[in-house]
Amino acid sequence: DNYSKKDSLFATADAENLRETAKKLREEAEVLESKLKVDGRRDNNNNNNNKEGDNDSKVTPIFYTSLKESIWNLSYRFASDPPSDNGQDNNDVSNYSGKLTVKLLSNGYSELISHEPIGGSNSITIQKVWGWDPEVSEEDGLDYVLFSVNALLPPMDTNAPNEVVRYYWQARVDTTTNNEGKYLSLEDGTVTMKKDVEPPGGFWGAFNGAGILAQFRFVGNFVAKPAANK
Repeated sequence: DNYSKKDSLFATADAENLRETAKKLREEAEVLESKLKVDGRRDNNNNNNNKEGDNDSKVTPIFYTSLKESIWNLSYRFASDPPSDNGQDNNDVSNYSGKLTVKLLSNGYSELISHEPIGGSNSITIQKVWGWDPEVSEEDGLDYVLFSVNALLPPMDTNAPNEVVRYYWQARVDTTTNNEGKYLSLEDGTVTMKKDVEPPGGFWGAFNGAGILAQFRFVGNFVAKPAANK
């Protein structure tokens, strides 16, 4: 189940479109989090005469110095299938968004803590989060974390209704130094999926079968933020 950043980037969409999509996702995640914080403080003020609301505004920032046993909130947005090969918009796909909370266990496995999809009955169901792998890219020498997710698509999906599809998630692992020391952040999260590739000439060779050649194709992005380790 290992896969490389080189493979995933090989078939990603245009870099400019990728940056624009990531920017929009970050903005949506920030708006959603701001709304949740405001609603939370409003509820606390009503129930506790402002006392709880004052404490909520002084939450201690969460930092991790290792990926092992770390927990992350992943705000995602991706399509059920990659863009068309001709560069035009693919209307035969469904788009999904929501928030996934995942714990990266010290033994290399991953634990699905919660999933909050957006879209009601027309949203995906996360069936399994596979083990995670750290990787140093041969292309840029930077650190990455990789894992995959089995998602059950809803009956109304335009690509694969009621099917379980495996999506591959990766993010760059950055190390930042502040007054309290060094901590990790996950940046530029991307979601890809494997797609069979037909060899040049439009047919498979005598000793080849469908599925032997595959590429990782870009389908979306996610924004990762550290969550409390309860």
